[in-house]
Amino acid sequence: MKNKLFYKIFLNYILILFFFIVIFVIISLNFSKKLYINSLEEILKDTSYLINENIKIYVKNEKFNEIDKIVKDISKDINVRITIIMHDGVVVADSDKKPSEMENHLTRPEIQESIKNGNGKFIRYSTTVKADMLYFSRKFHQEDKDLDYFIRTSFYLKNVNKGFADLRNKILLSAILIFLIFLIIIYFYSKKMYKPVGDLKIATAKIAHGDFEHKVILYQNDEFKDLADNFNVMADEIKKLFTQLQEKQEQLKIIIKSINEGILMIDDFGKIVFVNQKFNDVVSSECRESKFYWEFLLPHELIKMIERTRNDKTYTFESMEIKGRTLLCSVNYLKDYNKTMILLYDVSKVKELETLKKDLIANVSHEIKTPLTAIKGFTETAMEETKDKNVLHYLEIINGNAGRLINIVDDLLILSKLEQSGIKISVEEVNIREVLENVEKLFLKRIKEKKLKFNVIINDDVPKIKSDVFMLEQMFINLIDNATKYTEKGGIKVEVYIKDKSSVAIEVSDTGIGIPEEHIHRIFDRFYVVDKSRSKATGGTGLGLSIVKHIVTLLNGQITVQSKINEGTKFVIIFPV
Repeated sequence: MKNKLFYKIFLNYILILFFFIVIFVIISLNFSKKLYINSLEEILKDTSYLINENIKIYVKNEKFNEIDKIVKDISKDINVRITIIMHDGVVVADSDKKPSEMENHLTRPEIQESIKNGNGKFIRYSTTVKADMLYFSRKFHQEDKDLDYFIRTSFYLKNVNKGFADLRNKILLSAILIFLIFLIIIYFYSKKMYKPVGDLKIATAKIAHGDFEHKVILYQNDEFKDLADNFNVMADEIKKLFTQLQEKQEQLKIIIKSINEGILMIDDFGKIVFVNQKFNDVVSSECRESKFYWEFLLPHELIKMIERTRNDKTYTFESMEIKGRTLLCSVNYLKDYNKTMILLYDVSKVKELETLKKDLIANVSHEIKTPLTAIKGFTETAMEETKDKNVLHYLEIINGNAGRLINIVDDLLILSKLEQSGIKISVEEVNIREVLENVEKLFLKRIKEKKLKFNVIINDDVPKIKSDVFMLEQMFINLIDNATKYTEKGGIKVEVYIKDKSSVAIEVSDTGIGIPEEHIHRIFDRFYVVDKSRSKATGGTGLGLSIVKHIVTLLNGQITVQSKINEGTKFVIIFPV
């Protein structure tokens, strides 16, 4: 239904009008009926005086038959029933019935009221004439005989209603006319009341469809005009904001299009909300907005990432090869917006540079190791043959630095091997206790020299794990070597225990100098050392922890670090059983 508010206003006014008209009719009818009966009462009262003038001489002489005839004659002329009742209640004359057949009337309500007040009025059913009657009784006194008698006049109530019906019809007709007149007035008044609201309704609909030029113009000076003026101001402000939003949206589109990364956003139903051209170029597809992402031929690995992220509502980041390109794929579920964002970073050139860098380091390391070995060999020979202390001092310096360079080259070769794609891992069942016993032998001399304690705690329920023995040994060697270098007092502890049903935890902790918090996130970077002067003194290469990180990753493990300055460092490695 259109204009619901108009009909609400109109119907409410009609209900109020109808309510007041009904009340008016009820009050008017009751008042008019009462007034009509009161007028009849006055007529009956006057009639009783007239009758008394005609019968009082006969009452004095007790000529009751004459009185009965007179009453009947008068009743025919005025159409009023007349009854003459003596003080003891005996009916001596009646215009409608024989007095002898009528019962004693002393107990009648109108007679009793006349006895008390001189006049009596009552409306009741008459058992004599079998009809509702309006009775009026008046007491008269015969002084000569000191005698009281009552003249009762009555009127049929049906005649009262018949006489009142005309007046009632006039009142009802007047009420209908008033209702119709006010109905027309209310209709036009409701239209006038609704017009400003209707104008505002039209204006809001136009603004909702983008027509910000539409204005509401009202000429009456009231609250509606203030509302219209405020609405127009609001429309102008919305137009400004909408224009600014459009400009920013265009700027954002230009920025997103210029981004060199592929972007795809999908909603909870899998429908594409946004996609840029770079994404289509990278995946060699033609994804379009408002379509479902599974309608297009996307790489299987990427679809699996999207489905996993949408199901888990988490964040996924992986590297993958697509169409000969190396891509970093980031899939993030945006909980606040119920959207999934996919970002593709093309790192093919970076990967090529890394490969070239690794190849260069590996090749250079191979080439450098031979002359370094020769230098160290000849230096050691010269040290044995020379007797000059000054020359010996310089030879020792050369020998130490040559040894340090050889260590760096060895670590670089190990790291280069670990970083090779497709590296083969010799998986077998490994007893961690045996591996640790072999590694411990390598450090016994250094540990004794520094007077450190070395504890190995392996729970009896720790099972064998499937791993590469050489890589596991290399990992322990680098971790324990690091702990030995940077611990001057206390000791080193290696603890192995079952973390849960599917994994084993290895903790390597020391009581050394610790690592500052700001350096922890970089300790696994190649050549990164926290204290360069101390690393140089201890012969550190800055590659040990990088090798550890690569080994743990290749063995499908995870490594974390906990450290406090001057309290020590703990490495926690988790391996699957």
